[in-house]
Amino acid sequence: MRYAQLTEVYRTLERTGGRLKVIATLMDLFRRTPADLLAKVVYLCQGRLGPEFAEIQIGLAETSAARAVADATGTSAARVLASLRRTGDLGITAEQLLTALPARRPAGLSVADVFARLEDIAAAAGPGAQGRKLSALATLIRRAAPPEACYVVRTVTGKLRLGIGDVTILDALAEAFAGGRGHRPALERAYNICSDLGVVAATVARAGLRGLARITVRPGRPVRPMLAQRLPTPEAILRKLGGTCAAEYKYDGERVQIHRRGTDITLFSRRLTRITDQYPDVVRLVRRGLRSRTAILEAEIVALVPERGELRPFQELMHRRRRYGITEAMDRYPVGLFAFDLLYADGKDLTNRAYPDRRQALARGLRPSSRLGLTVQKIVGDASDLQAFFRAAITDGCEGLMCKSVSPLAVYQAGARGWLWIKYKREYQTKLQDTLDLVVVGAFHGRGKRAGRYGALLLAAYDAAAGTFPTVTKVGTGFSDAALDALATRLVPHRASRRPARVTARIIPDVWFEPAVVLEVIGAEITLSPVHTAGWGRAQKDAGLALRFPRFTGRYRDDKAPEDATTVDEIVSMFRATRRRRGAREGPRNYVVRRPEPPGSDGT
Repeated sequence: MRYAQLTEVYRTLERTGGRLKVIATLMDLFRRTPADLLAKVVYLCQGRLGPEFAEIQIGLAETSAARAVADATGTSAARVLASLRRTGDLGITAEQLLTALPARRPAGLSVADVFARLEDIAAAAGPGAQGRKLSALATLIRRAAPPEACYVVRTVTGKLRLGIGDVTILDALAEAFAGGRGHRPALERAYNICSDLGVVAATVARAGLRGLARITVRPGRPVRPMLAQRLPTPEAILRKLGGTCAAEYKYDGERVQIHRRGTDITLFSRRLTRITDQYPDVVRLVRRGLRSRTAILEAEIVALVPERGELRPFQELMHRRRRYGITEAMDRYPVGLFAFDLLYADGKDLTNRAYPDRRQALARGLRPSSRLGLTVQKIVGDASDLQAFFRAAITDGCEGLMCKSVSPLAVYQAGARGWLWIKYKREYQTKLQDTLDLVVVGAFHGRGKRAGRYGALLLAAYDAAAGTFPTVTKVGTGFSDAALDALATRLVPHRASRRPARVTARIIPDVWFEPAVVLEVIGAEITLSPVHTAGWGRAQKDAGLALRFPRFTGRYRDDKAPEDATTVDEIVSMFRATRRRRGAREGPRNYVVRRPEPPGSDGT
């Protein structure tokens, strides 16, 4: 398969706005791809060389890659950088410089060759590695046609940005090999337990739906974490969970998935990145306290005051997220581990077992110690008891409760946000008191004392059904001057030249961003909105939902992928719950839409 075929699809996807057209384009590509190359094509469409958890980093910054472009095109680095300043895109710069060269022989790049050369670049290590990377990239660019060079450069610099989400790829694979999108749940299940779209693609292409059933949970390959919904009252939670639930403390820590294969222990974050090196004390706790020789368990890492057995806030735990000074950080910020689920043990996949069975297996498999134990749990069947247990959790320094179904059907829904786990973090009164985790998709330039910086951010929720990010609010309050100064640096890697394909918006910001950065906000209430697209038409015709009077809490949720953000379904539930609690329906508002709104506007 020629790489030119893939770059033609890239160009088509960049010009395609509708999701159905994107799915159809990818479906056609996947059908035309040889089975032995399909996994690689899927990775390349994501701008990667493997599943995200493999953490294969090509390791070339844009300024470094510019030197390779200069070498390949026989020009100076200064000229390349000058062109880059004009285009804002090193890929376009490479394409233009190659086009301007005298006629060249036809390029002969294949997909397999490009993938192999990119793997070589990523694998280069040790003394002189940077030089070898640049030389290999320059050689690849010389062999490429101008459009091919554009996408090679974008891939190595991490700026391919086709706006294709996992859900879209799964839909295209279902259309191509599984008889239609109606069979996407089978592909999702396989993906959620192996976290590798390449494996799913290769399997369904070769063996169809039957082959997907043979993909199983395996230590060393992370499982996409099960997610929770939220409800506002104990009564609503118990109704949803059949009258009885297992209520557990929801600790203010870092969720971790721990894989053990003999003496080899790997820690994956909520985003399935490897964080083993940051927590050598947790590795020792697991090595001593877990009986199973092969296992996958989930737990919460929390910061502790060991001599008093007290919990420290999440912000102190984040001091442990570092590359250097680990020993010093361990002494200064000791941690404990509260285990809450067991997915695999000694050759047995437990994800299809009911939660009470998994909890019992977890209890049998642990040797508790002062820093290792189970989450505090109580089986509750009464709303007043649930509220009392909630208050106890808050008193003990927790965020609230995680209420879990005890039904025989309460399997581990990997990667899903079903109604088997429900968060109870705060009560809803006449206003919203819980925090939301929202995704930055745009920014507005500041004015007055904020001139030269971003004055407000456009935030979105996640629509899990569509795989899109509809907007829900603008936030400009809660940022210190230092935070505003650092904001551009944090966001610049994700800047987009136009509205990203997965973002749905009626408001046009000054700057667009690919959905990547998640931050925590709190607001007054959820209201109807004529300009925000979250839940459009679900609460009222021709209206979406918005968070009013939002404020940044100061907490970036680096532990969450954009797909882990607060969902549209949750926001719709919050809106309906607050209206029910008021006892009256909210009438239409008289809206005045202005652009740009001042920082700190109410978001509606």
